[in-house]
Amino acid sequence: MSHLAAVVSAPKAPLELQEIETPQPGPDELLIKNEIIALMPIDAKIARFAMLPIEYPAVLGSSFAGTVIGVGAEVTGFDVGDKVVAVKTAGTIGNKYSAFQRHAVCRALTATKLPSDAALDTAVRLVGNLATVSALFNANLNLARPGPGISAQLQGKRILIYGGTSSVGSLSVQYLTQAGYDVITTTSPRHEAFVSHLGASRVIDHTQPFETTVKELVAAGAYDIVVDTISNSETTKIMGEVLAAQGGGKIYALQPAFGPEILPAGVTRNFESWSLLLGKEEHAKLLEWTFGTYFPQALAQESLVPVPARKIPGGLAGLDHALDVLIRGVSSEKLIVDPWE
Repeated sequence: MSHLAAVVSAPKAPLELQEIETPQPGPDELLIKNEIIALMPIDAKIARFAMLPIEYPAVLGSSFAGTVIGVGAEVTGFDVGDKVVAVKTAGTIGNKYSAFQRHAVCRALTATKLPSDAALDTAVRLVGNLATVSALFNANLNLARPGPGISAQLQGKRILIYGGTSSVGSLSVQYLTQAGYDVITTTSPRHEAFVSHLGASRVIDHTQPFETTVKELVAAGAYDIVVDTISNSETTKIMGEVLAAQGGGKIYALQPAFGPEILPAGVTRNFESWSLLLGKEEHAKLLEWTFGTYFPQALAQESLVPVPARKIPGGLAGLDHALDVLIRGVSSEKLIVDPWE
């Protein structure tokens, strides 16, 4: 049996449609008929800039949803015909786990079963960033876990999430607010209505002049934790000034520096592939909780709001254009593709 996939043959090469062999799931895995793909900015950066070292030919993509068509011998809780949303994360390596194809394998631990009438596109717009958020805030920073639908105990800490319009930023605001943290975030006036509903105690306009943005962010502090979900040279500079004003600290970034950066004294920039932390043995319980407890509850209670969807036409053949759209930049949108279109 074979299926259609969008393949990158070499670093920075365009995607090409190819028939590839359909794998069978391992003992702890599921085989999924992939019905919707959600794209991540990292997909475009790997494809266009070879940002991370990977083996070629490669199938990219990490977030997808569809129907279970094969169940590994050791898997419990999933059956053929179940609707699921899944993610390639926690150190999973191999093309069979990637999203840019019509059939994909996932670890049962990183799949979440959905009600039969659930909207796949809502869940898939949230799941791609979930591992990053859980790993950064719980595995790395050891913050309290959220409990959707319950009144959180106030934690007495203030957290700055720069970029509340981004998909990971918007999820972070909700996740931390549900855990009882005081969250300050930023957005543009165009998206203020969306971001204001996510739970932050204050939303600051980051389209203002540099000095004004820094001044307002400093006035809203001081911050126990600062996270830059955009992580380019301009936002790094802003975060550096904000932390310098309170005596220094760490900027937690979501992508590496693409060139030399000069930070104020006492300020450091911390980046790693945060989701990989969930693949470590000491975080096995957190991984299980993230996809097996928290996410199903949040979906059932509709306590998480995804950024709006923007469907890119053309099925798998439209993925190359979608990557170009991501490189140009999107704001408050999650690009999705129907691989069977």
